Amino acid sequence: MIACEGDPADYTYLVFSGVVRSCRAYRDGSRGIVAFHLPRDLFGWSVGPVHSLSVEAATDTLVVFLKRSVLHDVAMQDNRIASYLLAATTHELQRLQDHSLLLSRPAECRVATFLIGLSMRLGKTEYLDLPMSHQDIADHLGLTIETLSRTITKLEKSGSIERASCRALVLRNRASLVRKMHR
Repeated sequence: MIACEGDPADYTYLVFSGVVRSCRAYRDGSRGIVAFHLPRDLFGWSVGPVHSLSVEAATDTLVVFLKRSVLHDVAMQDNRIASYLLAATTHELQRLQDHSLLLSRPAECRVATFLIGLSMRLGKTEYLDLPMSHQDIADHLGLTIETLSRTITKLEKSGSIERASCRALVLRNRASLVRKMHR
């Protein structure tokens, strides 16, 4: 656990290695994962004085805690830092907007979009070692684990992907995945 929902939002975070998830657990035991943060991602901005989401390590992770007040002061003195922070925040906002729109799409579209997006963020073109669990992916995409599994099997049967292991996929036909993203 890096930060809990309701904790003071005194820090912004920079992922150095591993994967971090921003999420909310619900009283019924379910959870929603809003975002995965990968190496070089800066995140953890909060409008109010407390975190609106919990922040958890999804894998072995090294995270740098940046005191928000110090970061703000440095940005006020250096336009390059201010520009970097604006770009990082804008990029995170764009990903969140794209994710919110994705949740209304069919399962195959959600999974294809997730796989293509993750491969691009990790800089991988074909072999994709999933750094998070299938349950994390299902929670992020608003799917059940069973629906995610069926969808991966469907993508495999269509020749779009191939399972290299339980947590590794080969993106065999990116063009096919991209077409599925736009259905």
